[in-house]
Amino acid sequence: MRRPPRRSPTRAAWCLVVLACGPARDAGERPLDASQPPEPADQRSEPVPDLPRPAAPRDDAAVHHDDFARRVLYTWTTPAQIDALRRSRRLLVADSDVGERSPYLRALDGLVDAHPLAALLRDHPGHRRRRYAWTSPFATTLGLGERRYGDALVRIDLAEDALVVGFRPHAAEPFVLEDMSGEPVDLAVALADPGRIGAVYHVRDGPDDPIAFREYVVCNESQVAAWSVATPEIRARLDAELDLLESLRRGDLAHLPPAALRAPATAVWPTAPREPTPLDRWHARLAFDNERYRPTPANLAAVAAALRGYDPAGEPLVHRPDATFPEAPLASQTSR
Repeated sequence: MRRPPRRSPTRAAWCLVVLACGPARDAGERPLDASQPPEPADQRSEPVPDLPRPAAPRDDAAVHHDDFARRVLYTWTTPAQIDALRRSRRLLVADSDVGERSPYLRALDGLVDAHPLAALLRDHPGHRRRRYAWTSPFATTLGLGERRYGDALVRIDLAEDALVVGFRPHAAEPFVLEDMSGEPVDLAVALADPGRIGAVYHVRDGPDDPIAFREYVVCNESQVAAWSVATPEIRARLDAELDLLESLRRGDLAHLPPAALRAPATAVWPTAPREPTPLDRWHARLAFDNERYRPTPANLAAVAAALRGYDPAGEPLVHRPDATFPEAPLASQTSR
């Protein structure tokens, strides 16, 4: 079902929308000029109309279950891991066969017999290595558990033609698919061409999940257009988020009643409210529905303090992977 056209942000939402746009896109992100050249005059034919321009990728930091495809993502890590990344030039290193299985992998395990896409995401050699990310640095800087992920930051730019899988294990339809313009795509496309899948929007908001959270699982290095560390664009994004947090702390979120401070973020995760409040817009940008991200003055200050502790971990680096998606059967098939 095709979603209705998105509404333009109100003036009250502008301060949040400015942040969501992120750094300027490079030339490769601008829509192509698809207009047809005019025919010679002596042919006396009717003018050929311009073809419709392709929709621009969605870069909004607010995410909803019906609008989740995003091209630019961020992931926190440690300076030591940044050093390893600089040496190897390999973004995706975590493997499902190593260490404790993540909630994402356990969810795929539970659906692998019922959904071919679950088997593909879990077992295909091109999707077995992964890295977890989100749409903005501030929303994950405090972490979900007891420990933070680190003070160094990696920006990930997915390819323009990448597909993003929406994965909600408790939903009646656990898998949906979007392209980079946010348009729905039939799952058959991903099954037929798994190399198009660049990331998975994984959501844990079911009745058995003790803390609701969501994440992007970047799972295909061949669909990463670039990753970068220590760049001026990352520094500018952090500065913009610090300005936003200070503005919210003194303005829209400064005098919320206790009931609003306790309100779950998950209420606005499914779809954007018709007339979102500042609190709705805050909740829509969150990855974790935990106490650390309740918008109290103390929590907003803690998030800002964590952002100020950012460690670029070296000189600027932008790397454009040349990885090739392997044309290989699923690991589960080869083991039979």
